[in-house]
Amino acid sequence: MKLSQCQKLIDAMIAECSRSMRSLRAPRHPKPYFISYLVRDSRALSLGARYGSLYLDKSEHRRACYTEVRVGSYGYDQTSKGGLDETQEEQESQELFELPLDTDTDAFRFSLWRLTDAKFREAVARFHGKKSRDVSFLDQNRSLASFQRPVAAKSKAVDIKVQPFAAVDVDAWRELLKKSSLIFKKYPEIKHSYIEFTVEQMTKIYVNSEGVQRAWQEPVYSLHAYFWYHTRRLDQEHSVVHHVASLKELPTLKELTKQIEERIAQYKEVENGESMTSFAGPVLLSARTAGLFLHEVVGHRLEGSRLLSESEGRTFRDKVNQKIMHEDLTIYDDPTMKAYGGQTLLASYPYDDEGTPSQKSLLVQRGVLKGFLTTRSPLKKTGHQSNGHARNQLDERPISRMANLVIESHSKNDWAMMKAKLIEEVKKQKVPFGIILLDVEGGETETDAYNFQVFMGQITRAVKVYPSGRERYVKGVDFVGTPLSSLSHIVAVGEESEVDNGFCGAESGTIPVSTVAPALLMSSLELQAKIPSKITQYAMPLPWF
Repeated sequence: MKLSQCQKLIDAMIAECSRSMRSLRAPRHPKPYFISYLVRDSRALSLGARYGSLYLDKSEHRRACYTEVRVGSYGYDQTSKGGLDETQEEQESQELFELPLDTDTDAFRFSLWRLTDAKFREAVARFHGKKSRDVSFLDQNRSLASFQRPVAAKSKAVDIKVQPFAAVDVDAWRELLKKSSLIFKKYPEIKHSYIEFTVEQMTKIYVNSEGVQRAWQEPVYSLHAYFWYHTRRLDQEHSVVHHVASLKELPTLKELTKQIEERIAQYKEVENGESMTSFAGPVLLSARTAGLFLHEVVGHRLEGSRLLSESEGRTFRDKVNQKIMHEDLTIYDDPTMKAYGGQTLLASYPYDDEGTPSQKSLLVQRGVLKGFLTTRSPLKKTGHQSNGHARNQLDERPISRMANLVIESHSKNDWAMMKAKLIEEVKKQKVPFGIILLDVEGGETETDAYNFQVFMGQITRAVKVYPSGRERYVKGVDFVGTPLSSLSHIVAVGEESEVDNGFCGAESGTIPVSTVAPALLMSSLELQAKIPSKITQYAMPLPWF
């Protein structure tokens, strides 16, 4: 987007915001005290190839707006439970957040007018619903303000940073995908595969009734090689994925095909591995696996919006300044970091989706809990300040979310030393073997109060390690556990850290995140059986075999 186009949209947003603050009224109902617009202008490209031929070739320009209208006052408005209970389903505004793609001012303001009016009526209805509930039900957060008042800004109220995105050589990427997708043809074990390249070049424009104007950009480039390894002894889907903020970091054709071949070779070994159904004992988590573990176990539970909902378990609410994990671990989340170890981080941004400047937030220091990720929804009566972690995907209410979660190690244990410590733990516990979790595909956690406080990680590669040091691949299990118990079982921390860029889904949508973590040794972690495959073998081989 050109700077002139951006400024034209900003002027229209300011005009409509000011008009709505002056005139948006309904007799005998609360009036707006705060209005904001967050426009996302996205230009996307999707390419996909399978066995040497393109099957996906699509470009898209999309413009959408998250509009926030708050009625009542900073002390008491329509929001509750940190925004976690809000859903846009069956709301009129859900059908109105798409905006015109041209910069015609009248068409653009017409869309903002309709969307603002719908959001106002929805806010008024929620306000009266909240007042009605207050008559019969106790609100544990009634002493807290609903929204942080504006504070003296350390940064400019007006900050417009828009420049041309990096050019994408679409023809070159089409050829790379077609050539690299041919690699799967030589493997009869691979029953389905594809390679996709996606680009999302996002420009965000934010304006609010407090006089704040921001514009910034968040590009994401992804290369995704998927394959389904399906034989009588192993049924496993896997992806070789690269999510980056710079095109220069994506692998070349030679590098990508090498990565795919190495991963398939590893799965041939997994296929011949031993099947397991359960395990509880010493486990060594690789850096990437440890990152997923701490993302699910700790990260989501330190999202401050969850502390405002009695429907949440709020595991760590009363544990500030208490030790919650190994003293060799410090955790912070820093959206201002653009790279770590020479690799770009996916969740870098100058402002969050409430227009608040991003900042480094210390969460755990030497194993002791120090704080939470916050938005402008106060967590305490006085002195609350957002640390810039309000995030959403599209039209969901922004809640506090992780961005660049960094787990810092104060240990000097390299990988060889961590494996030696695992064997020591096996001998100490007098168990026949331990487990090394080499790679995972994804995970999930439950934070609701009415549900079990558990987490799960999907294991793709793991090995048994015997007291002699001998290793053997195992298959058929995932790791599970409960937060406090699992954290107490961390007994050693690795030195080297690894970056894992990806996407995380929660109440406010699916957003880019990055995790930087070292390896972890746990004295005990539970593994449970995967759901067994129920898919039979194909009646005929692939056409070229």
